[in-house]
Amino acid sequence: MTDHTGPGPAIDRDWYAWLIDPLPTAAFERDYYEQRLFHIRREAPSYYAELLSVTDLDVVLGTHAAGHRDISLVRGDGDVPPREYANDAGRIHPLEVARHFDDGATVVFNQLHKRVPALARLCAALGRRFSSRVQTNVYLTPPGAQGFAPHWDTHDVFVLQISGTKRWSIYDTPVRLPLRGQRFVPGTPPGDVSDEFELGPGSAVYLPRGLMHSARSTGRASLHVTLGLTAFTWAEFLVESVAAAALEEESLRRNLPREFAREGFPAAERARLFGEKLASVQSRFDPEVVWRRFADEILAADVPLFTDLLGQRLHEHGLTPRSRVRRRAGLLTEAVREGGACLLRFCGRELRLPVGVWPALRFAATADEFAVEDLPDCLDAEGKLTLVTRLVREGVLQPVPASTRSAATG
Repeated sequence: MTDHTGPGPAIDRDWYAWLIDPLPTAAFERDYYEQRLFHIRREAPSYYAELLSVTDLDVVLGTHAAGHRDISLVRGDGDVPPREYANDAGRIHPLEVARHFDDGATVVFNQLHKRVPALARLCAALGRRFSSRVQTNVYLTPPGAQGFAPHWDTHDVFVLQISGTKRWSIYDTPVRLPLRGQRFVPGTPPGDVSDEFELGPGSAVYLPRGLMHSARSTGRASLHVTLGLTAFTWAEFLVESVAAAALEEESLRRNLPREFAREGFPAAERARLFGEKLASVQSRFDPEVVWRRFADEILAADVPLFTDLLGQRLHEHGLTPRSRVRRRAGLLTEAVREGGACLLRFCGRELRLPVGVWPALRFAATADEFAVEDLPDCLDAEGKLTLVTRLVREGVLQPVPASTRSAATG
């Protein structure tokens, strides 16, 4: 098993490899991704403990003025109505949440990666690897309780057990790889049990979308993180492509033939017309438009927490040609040339620079760590400092502390 306890800050680790260690990432993608369950068993109860603690949950519950969209309560027989633990404005009553937990309800902290840096970094790393929108839900379940009845999800999930143990049941899958519109209908009876196992602290399980499952805590409270991966499907890509092509091609905006629903309309004619329109989309439409829109959505969605911007400004001492900088961990960027300019896209934003900067911008967007003077010589010394300073202020790059450099170079 890979050793993640050595020197070096956790922020710099390969979060995806760490998540599924000891299985190599290539093996996971070849043998399990979108195919079947993968149970990662570990005898290391504290493996995921750095991601989250009950103290983090108490802070969110007690001091963030959370609403019922941030924190919800569920039981095996359904959701607890928000009116039982929130006021008319939707603000959570912490004491009521605790009371329902005492009575057997699971407390769900929704999208906690927006508040907890370690979860944000993990989400961004997975989003970058799978070109997927990634979010976290955190579940705190009292002893001997079940949060949800058997169900399936329309997105892939990784479940990371922080503390406690849950007994999982897996059922026959009625819908393989369901689309987002093919949601589980409450009350649908589960099929036969196909697998059962206990998920202990430090262990994890991957569930492809559509796999029906349920889980119940054992003798003590259970805390786990669910990472949800909502990827784009080929069905979505084709629908978007046809819709975009119709904006450009008049023939795709025309009504269907007036007679198509009448008895006797030739099936061969239907097939001919359908093939004609598909050929029109394929021959006249550039699908790069859809690739670009989906990529932009991923870049905008998978954003790390920026936890140093003000401190960095208050303590900055200015960069020199020998100053070292590194790309911000977990930040998705894309550098492209477009006409007479070059662009850097990140966090739903776009930085536009003169085309002559392109070699230096591409280098800065792809190198893990470098000195300012290492930039390509398309810029002079002052230009290099100007570009790096701009990228630091935009949050793309971070200065490398001298103490870190010394440790790294021995």
